[in-house]
Amino acid sequence: MKTSLLGMAALICTMFITSCSSLTPVGEATQFSSRSYVPQTKLLTIQNKLLNKRANLEVTPVEINDEASSMVLLTSVLDETNNMFTGFLLKEAETYIGTPYRYGGTTRKGIDCSAFVRSVFESFDMNLPRVSAEQAKEGITINQSDAREGDLLFFATQGRGRVSHVGIVHGRNESGVITFIHSSTSQGVTITPLNDKYWGKRFLYAKRIL
Repeated sequence: MKTSLLGMAALICTMFITSCSSLTPVGEATQFSSRSYVPQTKLLTIQNKLLNKRANLEVTPVEINDEASSMVLLTSVLDETNNMFTGFLLKEAETYIGTPYRYGGTTRKGIDCSAFVRSVFESFDMNLPRVSAEQAKEGITINQSDAREGDLLFFATQGRGRVSHVGIVHGRNESGVITFIHSSTSQGVTITPLNDKYWGKRFLYAKRIL
């Protein structure tokens, strides 16, 4: 049973991966904006080896009734694979750093916040709606304290509590404050801390879609 579950997890995860103020000055980051990050075959091979290694080392011997242990191991493998995917996702997002903001823009010559998020996820065959208000309907709402890399943050920049901006959680800074990568109207694609004087007041909620 355990071997079967892990085999299915490895197959699904492998198919899944294959198939608008700033901490980063724009001038120093333009080197990223001219290319797109695509996971290399070597990295995907490493992923497969990791899954196989975990399966071979931890699955045998199998206890017939050890369902709980099987699920713990399966969850662990899925978490590792998800972390790999999130790493690929953020590398792709970083290639846009320095790209100027353009309302309605969808290319590296100029892109708005929702198009940026959509383009990054679309690189990995994950289709999101075009506008931030519709993207906010995807996934599940999570507490700000639980937000992790790859989650989406939504903001109300036009008042009335309506979603009008979106960014991707990039990580946490040295102070433990969430940072997010987004297309800012003033600085283009950049990385900003959530406690920023402007963005902190306009934050609405976080969603997890991965």
